[in-house]
Amino acid sequence: MQARQKLERIIEAVRLGLEGDAAVEFLCSSGYAMTSPAIARNLRQLGGRKAIENLIGQGISNAEVLHSVFPEDTQHPIPHQPPTQRELFQPVPDPAVTDDDHMPLYETTKLTIRLPRDLYEAIRIAAKAENKPQNQLIIDILTAALSRMP
Repeated sequence: MQARQKLERIIEAVRLGLEGDAAVEFLCSSGYAMTSPAIARNLRQLGGRKAIENLIGQGISNAEVLHSVFPEDTQHPIPHQPPTQRELFQPVPDPAVTDDDHMPLYETTKLTIRLPRDLYEAIRIAAKAENKPQNQLIIDILTAALSRMP
């Protein structure tokens, strides 16, 4: 089930026209930590990006795309139910707030740095002790340090 949901999110990234880092960021925000090569591997498993785009162009849903690629996965046809009024008119979330209560949305830039191994290990241990992802700990440290600068 988890793998199927991941494939649906990959198809959704194709539907949105996301590629490269944008697709990686979209999948990470959906809860699937994947790299560009991993996304490409999964797309090849689905028949390739062009095949997925063709299926999407036919106007079928992500679940129907998966059903057409892997017909043996489902024993029963996909129910086609129209959305309810509640689903159509959900309140729009405030774009300034994410699921993390303390972190606003803002443009991000990917950064690659080389750290001494002992410093990396210290960050890993500190992140585990604070029950935070390593990236979040680094962001917190940089934010605190930069806020003290004039």
